[in-house]
Amino acid sequence: MDWPADVRPASLKQPDRVSCGPTSVVAARMLLEPGWRPADLTSEIARTHRRLTSSRSDRDRFHAPWPRRLGTPPWAVANALTALTGERIATVNARPRPHVGYDVLTEQARTRPVAVYLGNRWLPRHVVLAFAADPTGAAVRLFDPAGGALATVPADRWREHKVGVAGWNYLWFVV
Repeated sequence: MDWPADVRPASLKQPDRVSCGPTSVVAARMLLEPGWRPADLTSEIARTHRRLTSSRSDRDRFHAPWPRRLGTPPWAVANALTALTGERIATVNARPRPHVGYDVLTEQARTRPVAVYLGNRWLPRHVVLAFAADPTGAAVRLFDPAGGALATVPADRWREHKVGVAGWNYLWFVV
């Protein structure tokens, strides 16, 4: 999947410290629905943030508790991606085995945008959106909402918990 030519990554920079998840979901929608572009990105991200952190999902399912200071829960992002793609999206814990997480990431990124939770050794702290995988598995292309930028991260950095995007190295979840 290619990044849309009419979307400047910088225009999608997250508006605050805890909206990387909603910003990634809005970016995923822009990738999956080429004709959809919100009139006001900041308002759309705020609306998506409220929806993702509420006690109910898009599919009217109860969300389990998640500390607000940690941002958006992975299952809420999974529900949002499920609603966008029509596929059941699962959350894979990649922290203990990043090489397996990377394999799941590259396989999924070949067909749809994939939310990826990054963090430090102890906690997931940031969500990025992977949207393309090299056919050989050598790298993944992603959108980083913290910087409003696109990046290519080689396989070895994912597999060794040295991702290095927005200051976060550990691969936590693939959604």
